[in-house]
Amino acid sequence: MSTLLPTKSNLIKLKKTIALSKQGQELLEKKKYILENEKEKYISQKKELEETFHKQYEKAFLALQNANVDMGINKVNMISHTIEIDNQLDIKYKTIMGVEIPLISYTSSSNPDLTFGLLGTTISIDEAIVEFQNIKKMMVDLARLEITISRLDSAIEKVQKRSNSLKDIIIPNYEKDEKRIQDILEERDREEFVRMKMIKNKNL
Repeated sequence: MSTLLPTKSNLIKLKKTIALSKQGQELLEKKKYILENEKEKYISQKKELEETFHKQYEKAFLALQNANVDMGINKVNMISHTIEIDNQLDIKYKTIMGVEIPLISYTSSSNPDLTFGLLGTTISIDEAIVEFQNIKKMMVDLARLEITISRLDSAIEKVQKRSNSLKDIIIPNYEKDEKRIQDILEERDREEFVRMKMIKNKNL
């Protein structure tokens, strides 16, 4: 039970607190709406990219199969071990309603350095390398979208909890205190009115 003293000044403060709490809850709902719209936008992008990725995946592995047929699996496997790890990722962040969203840029060369000799190779290995570079770019974009959606999900959940707490617990408790103090003050006013009336009648 609240220990707030039933005074007019406390009642005024409480009314202001309730008004601010309701305003805060409305702002949280607006924030949730914006975050949900952003999330839907990224989900749509992810869905489109996944469809393209599956097509590119099939295309890349067909190119790899052709290279295996043309050059032999062992030769292709040897070449794969000569290709260096690619670390050309630049990660930055932007903020959406307080949520950090990754901005990942990946710059792959259209003409990568040769890490193997041309002897015993065919154009099919070049085609396979290009196709898998395209896959790598898409995987970077998919990872960015997955992280973004996950962070927005987490933020939406937190905002929803805070909004529900205000709406279902904090504001109702404030309003109960407001009613309690209002009732006490009104009762005091009635008692004071009766007392003053009795004094007036007594002096007549």
